[in-house]
Amino acid sequence: GYRALVAELSSDLHARGMKLYVALPAHNEDYDYAYVAARADGVILMDYDQHYPGGPAGPVAAQSWFADNLKIALKVMPREKIIVAVGNYGYEWTSDPNHLRQVANAQTVPVQQAWLTARESEASPELDADSLNPHYAYVDESSARHDVWFLDAVTALNQMRAAQALGINTFALWRLGSEDRSLWAVWDVPGEPEAPAKLRSVPPGQDVDMEGQGEILRIDARPSPGERQITADPSTGLVTAETFSVLPEPYRVMQHGAKKEQIAISFDDGPDPNYTPKILDILKAERVPATFFLIGAQAERYSGLTQRIYREGHEIGNHTFWHPDISNISPTYMKLELNLTERFFGSELGVKPLFFRAPYSIDQDPETADEVRPLEMVQDLGYITVGSKVDPGDWQKDPRPTAEEITATVMTRLTDVSQPGCTAEPCGNIVLLHDGGGDRSETVRALPMILRELRARGYTLVRISALLDKTSADVMPQLGPNERWAARLDSFGFLLYRLFQQALIFVFFVGDTLMTLRLLLVGALAIFDRFRARAREHQEAAGYAPPVAILVPAFNEERVIERTVRAALASEYPRLRVIVIDDGSTDATLAVARRLFAKEIEAGRLLLLTQANAGKAEALNRGLARVEEKVFLGIDADTVIAPTAVAQLVPHFADSRVAAVAGNTKVGNRVNLWTRWQALEYITSQNFERRALNVLNAVSVVPGAIGAWRTAAVRAAGGFHPDTVAEDADLTMSLLEGGHRVNYDDRALAYTEAPTSAGSLMSQRFRWSFGILQAVWKRRGAFARRGALGWIALPNIFIFQILLPLTAPFIDLMFLVAGLVYLVDRYFHPDSADPANFLRLAVFFAVFLIVDFLASLLAFALERRDAASQRDFWLLAHVWLQRFAYRQIFSVVLFKTVKRAIDGRQFSWEKMERTAALPHGRPV
Repeated sequence: GYRALVAELSSDLHARGMKLYVALPAHNEDYDYAYVAARADGVILMDYDQHYPGGPAGPVAAQSWFADNLKIALKVMPREKIIVAVGNYGYEWTSDPNHLRQVANAQTVPVQQAWLTARESEASPELDADSLNPHYAYVDESSARHDVWFLDAVTALNQMRAAQALGINTFALWRLGSEDRSLWAVWDVPGEPEAPAKLRSVPPGQDVDMEGQGEILRIDARPSPGERQITADPSTGLVTAETFSVLPEPYRVMQHGAKKEQIAISFDDGPDPNYTPKILDILKAERVPATFFLIGAQAERYSGLTQRIYREGHEIGNHTFWHPDISNISPTYMKLELNLTERFFGSELGVKPLFFRAPYSIDQDPETADEVRPLEMVQDLGYITVGSKVDPGDWQKDPRPTAEEITATVMTRLTDVSQPGCTAEPCGNIVLLHDGGGDRSETVRALPMILRELRARGYTLVRISALLDKTSADVMPQLGPNERWAARLDSFGFLLYRLFQQALIFVFFVGDTLMTLRLLLVGALAIFDRFRARAREHQEAAGYAPPVAILVPAFNEERVIERTVRAALASEYPRLRVIVIDDGSTDATLAVARRLFAKEIEAGRLLLLTQANAGKAEALNRGLARVEEKVFLGIDADTVIAPTAVAQLVPHFADSRVAAVAGNTKVGNRVNLWTRWQALEYITSQNFERRALNVLNAVSVVPGAIGAWRTAAVRAAGGFHPDTVAEDADLTMSLLEGGHRVNYDDRALAYTEAPTSAGSLMSQRFRWSFGILQAVWKRRGAFARRGALGWIALPNIFIFQILLPLTAPFIDLMFLVAGLVYLVDRYFHPDSADPANFLRLAVFFAVFLIVDFLASLLAFALERRDAASQRDFWLLAHVWLQRFAYRQIFSVVLFKTVKRAIDGRQFSWEKMERTAALPHGRPV
């Protein structure tokens, strides 16, 4: 049957392109080695267990026995198919006190355990001369004899060399994890002459030497390597003797706290505002002390409960600050977790708790060196690690145990001596329950039952400190005089942390409130402005059409000057002339204008002026000095005005109170994302904010791209002032301050060339924001005076153009940080992660985004309907991307603006490179 199985496996696996390896005992007549080798790709020859459990004590694999097995195998199997499995483990046989018979099957022991037993029994492992296997024997306290035979790196080297002498060079190891770790120094090079010398230093194994009884752990010894002397036979190359001068030693962990009649109740993962008070009430009523291992973040959040736990006489332990899995974090982060929690207890309670319990009960019963290392660091920081052998699993949630099941499990764990590791009742002295981290209602209900059962069985309920014969003051020492000053600083730090959390909610709430009020108020005014056009139409019908001048200041605009001037001259307005002021251009701007518009200059429709470079404000003033008309327009040299724009603007001046009218600027070169986002911004701001301000006579900027001015009012205000870099905003505010009206007309269209890259956009907006800040600062006194400027325009600029853009990135960042903190909390401790604060922030943030979107939606809805506006509507698809990418640029610009203003440095004008991407006529 076995042969049939091997044949079927071989056929099936090979047909699938897979391989078959078969592990066989080294020498057993029940197996047909030749048959198996013919059908397998390799045979793993398990060349060990010469003596085994159930048989007499003896070598695990004597050298001669090992070599003979290989010789026999070579007679029936191809050498290339043999994989020799060498052993690295041992057996411990026990005999009765009279050494007459073996009283039990042998116990398998790792090599490290064999060395540990030798150390404890004061025996010396020696290489048996006949078998070349290590061996020692000892008699225990009950006079029983123990024989320990094992295989180590020396036996492995000898066996691999014997195999190589027979032409076999492929090896396997049994069992990984129980081996003499010096083996790896020779595993790949057993035939090297220097190989025996590499076995002299013996690294400690991964096993942990657990001593004593109890759940309170202390590392008594750290891993240290062993040292052995080796003697090799030059003629055979085999090691014939090994003697340890020092045996390798792993971690030795002492367990303390085992008491016959005492039980300590402990709680993890609190405090919790729902369950901890109920548990404290029960403990108080039953007069039972307990130990609470608190999560620092929870203790800080519910500091009143932390104080109550301490005030009512319970002990407190450190359970880290955010409850991570300590086996997956770095030592630096682990120290941060412990120190933060310790500092909070010091600042809040004036004590320094020494007890520590790892989250998730990680490594409270360590079996390997990797599991001890986190506890080693904890101990080095001065903490006492506390485990628990009585865990009823009240933390489980699928299914969640009932109170009756929790109680029954506690009693079983305490009294069932048949469970592994328990030799006498009680099987543990510390009961682990939870007062936080999820639904703990069943734990609350189970607690009185557990206390009654424990008392009924004669147990005394104590604090954990009592299990160590210490007092609470010993395990929660008061801070010293020097530490109290640091604790006060820590207290201030935690106060700031709390205030930051509260401020986070407050900032979102205020931001949402302001944005919502702005949507409602500004939206209502914008809608009103959109549908009150009848008065304007009446004025237009009255035929108010005085002569108009159009001023075009130009500096190095040879690529666009023709397009701008031709569009101005093509205006559908009867009496109009254009004045171009060349501000000392270093390119051919002046020459191009003279050559292309010679007829218009001769006819008097175009006046061409030039001056040394002095800036846009002085160029406008130079043109203003030649204006004879009652009304003039100012447009930028990169702007194409619509044919009807002048006719839409001029009728406003029939009202003698009107000193200026802002036109509707649109982005004409929508060639990439940057320009499309600017187009979206222009439509939103002008149809939403500027319409509302128009109703309140608080339009604070008549844009340089297109704006009409009453000549007399501008001259009375002193013209354009060069002391700011936003001369249009400065003049507009000056007119408002003087009691004039400033209107907005959305039908007076102009198409401008917008920056096409992030760098040029930032340069442009830096100039705008810095100029507006200059203009606001010049008129800061207006805040205290009545009027649209001080009570509406300037507060609107301060709140919605400076304050909110400055805080917007912080809102985004705070939401991102809050989200990351919540996700980390959910990952490390899903049951206790409180979603309430994050959900509140998520709602606030969603409201912020939705209100912002509704404002944009309303602005687009207020656009006048034509073919171009229908295409514009698709720009709304960019609003979410714009919110998170484009607008961050303006926050950066504002920070730079504020910094430049504080520094007091002069502004350096950076002219945008023209692309001439704006088409002639009406751009699309």
